[in-house]
Order: sequence, then C-alpha cells, then structure tokens
Amino acid sequence: MSKVIIGIIKEPLLHFMLLGACIYAVYGLLGTPEQDSLDRTISISEERIDAFISQWQSRWNRPPTAKEMDGLITQFVNEEVLYRQAVSMGLNENDPITRRRMAQKIEFLTSDLAQIQQPAEGELEKYFEANTEAYRGPDLYTFSQVFFDPDKRDKKTLDDAAKVLKGLQAAGKPDPEKLEIGDKFMLQNFFKSMSERQISRQLGSGFTESVMKLEVEKWHGPVLSGYGVHLVYVYETVKASAPEFEKVKDKVLVQWHEEKSKKFKADFLKNLKDRYEIIIAEIPADRLVGGVGKEAVEVKEEAKK
Repeated sequence: MSKVIIGIIKEPLLHFMLLGACIYAVYGLLGTPEQDSLDRTISISEERIDAFISQWQSRWNRPPTAKEMDGLITQFVNEEVLYRQAVSMGLNENDPITRRRMAQKIEFLTSDLAQIQQPAEGELEKYFEANTEAYRGPDLYTFSQVFFDPDKRDKKTLDDAAKVLKGLQAAGKPDPEKLEIGDKFMLQNFFKSMSERQISRQLGSGFTESVMKLEVEKWHGPVLSGYGVHLVYVYETVKASAPEFEKVKDKVLVQWHEEKSKKFKADFLKNLKDRYEIIIAEIPADRLVGGVGKEAVEVKEEAKK
C-alpha cells in the first residue's frame, strides 16, 4: 500500500493539479472585484479570420482546410482566455519576459506604420544624391604576389624576399602565367579584379590595406599577411563608376524606409517617455565594472529635467 501511495505522490499529473488548485485558491482569496470584471466577449472578426488564412497561406503555400481553420480559431480562443485570466490575476506584472515581448510588439507595430510611408515626388532622388557614395560599387584590384614562407626560411625570410625583389624590379612587368618563384602557397599567385572585401577575405585586412596603397605597375615588398611575407605587383586599379539612380532605385528605397523607420520609432518612443516622470535610484558605482556608465548618467540627468 505504501508503494502505491508513494507512486501516486510522484505522479506529475497530481503535481500539476495541486499547483493549479493553489493558484486558483490564491486568486480567490486575493482577487479584487476589478480583477474579476473581465471582458467576457471574445470576438473573431472578419479581419482576424482573413489574417489566419493569410498567415496559413504564407507558411504552407495553400489555404487551410475547414478543420485546420477550426483548429486556428480554437487555438486563438484558448490563448485569449488564458491571457485574459493571467492579466486579471496579475501574472503579467514584474515579468521581464512578458514586458520585453509586449515592448517588442509595440516596436513591430511602429515599424509596420513606418513602412506604410512612401517618399514624396523627388524625395528619393534627393536622398540618393545625399548618400551617393553608399551606392557606389567597389574598386577592383588586379595583382600578382610571390610568397615567402617563414616556417621554411626562418630568419632568412626578409633577406630572401629583398634579394628576389631586386631581380623582379629589374625584370619589369611579370607574366602571371610564368611567375613561379617563391614558396608554394595555398592560394593562387594571380588575383584578377578583386574587391577590397574579397582580398581581405582571402589574405586578411592588413594585407588588403597595404595593397590598396601601392602604386600600379611596380613591384613592392615586403607586404605582410597572416601567412607570411609577400612581394606584390599591382597591374591595375579600376575605380568604381558613379552609381546611376535608376539602377539602384530599389536599394535606395529600402534604405530610405530603414532610416524613416528608425526616426519614426525614436520619435514615437520620445513622445511616450515625455508622458512619464522617470525616477532613477542612485546607481552603486562600486558594484559596477569601471563605475557608472556614461549612458546611465545621461539617462538619469535627462530624467531630472
């Protein structure tokens, strides 16, 4: 008999039922008439039903069946009932996850409102003209490199590179197909029409910054990378042409929307904050790494105004 009782006590379903009973018991004792006066109407509007169908269509690439539609409505009603009950019991208070989720929802709504805005006639062109450089393509570099491996040459690496450099400078413009001096390298020796990002991805940012400063049609070195030492010959640098509005119009519109959305949200948040008296307690600097942050001080000073 004792084993049976112990088994029942360990049953998870019993724990769930006891927990639920405790919650409703506390709610019954502490609940106020205001908390109990819930809106008892749950209305599933045509707009809501249209939203259910659109969301289903977007996810599954087909409309829902009648049974699936019933399931969507049932799920919504269940969530709505539980949500209202939780709010009435104060379960949403001082819950950081709930606060963050609701704040994010407001941010999403303001983003949607901002996206509705459309530029006035000529406004997008003016925005493009003010930010032309952002739409310019990358400059392109064509070069050859000769590699010297420090793991093989050790202390002689730089001296060996200097000796070879003199010979290459005397020989003039190299033929990339016949350039076979130096040590074996895991990448190619000839790089054609490469952007800054592409070079950096393969040879590192330090090497790239050096190459971008080199004079064309000359051998240079040593140029260092994460791999070792290089001698570099730059054949040509092709500067990107000025962007044409019609070719980048779609990209300009996306970035215009992003900027407007950022400003809209900032203005919206400032409007909301202006309605509140914000009181911030003294921040214990001794409990923070590096003391009180500048931003925290600025927020506190702003709150005092």
